[in-house]
Amino acid sequence: MLVATLSTMCMAAAEDPVDRTLTVVVYDYAGLSDKFMNDVEGFTSVLLSRAGIRTEWVHCLGHQRSQRPAFCDGTLGASSVLIRILETHPAGPTNKSGDPLGSAIVANSFASLYASETRKYADRNGLPAENLMAYAMTHEIGHLLLGEKHAPLGIMRAVWGKTEYREMAQRWLGLSTEERQALRRALPAEGQPVAGSK
Repeated sequence: MLVATLSTMCMAAAEDPVDRTLTVVVYDYAGLSDKFMNDVEGFTSVLLSRAGIRTEWVHCLGHQRSQRPAFCDGTLGASSVLIRILETHPAGPTNKSGDPLGSAIVANSFASLYASETRKYADRNGLPAENLMAYAMTHEIGHLLLGEKHAPLGIMRAVWGKTEYREMAQRWLGLSTEERQALRRALPAEGQPVAGSK
């Protein structure tokens, strides 16, 4: 317990000031439960807050408690991305590294996450599926804001191995200092006008 508390304090000390806001528009085609989505979105918010980014969630399909938000029918702005959650990858396994947990279409500012693949890798690596989906969502949001390039380590690594899954289990896996700074630069500071739309 003490180690977890100390690591949390160390991570909090390294966090950037939260002065950017990202709106995440979610289409849940997999029919995930409200609790599952609350956990995914809550942990994704924690991961992005370490880069100084506050998240706002707009549910356009699934996980709704009221009428469809008007935001769902608008155009994505410079501070928004679209995430769709599918039950499975539409083409099945697509590379020798295994089944993808997600994919991003950077030019269109939208990404997909695959629920069955996430559950499979979560079970295989002793993780809650909600946590693994939050890491996958953060990875894909990273692509939408930073481009297609991967990193040799951390959340933005192309293929996660035993080290990454072990760090995920302890909630240590993160973004590099450079990635956190780049994410902040990709979003306008609060109070700044939005430069354009995606």
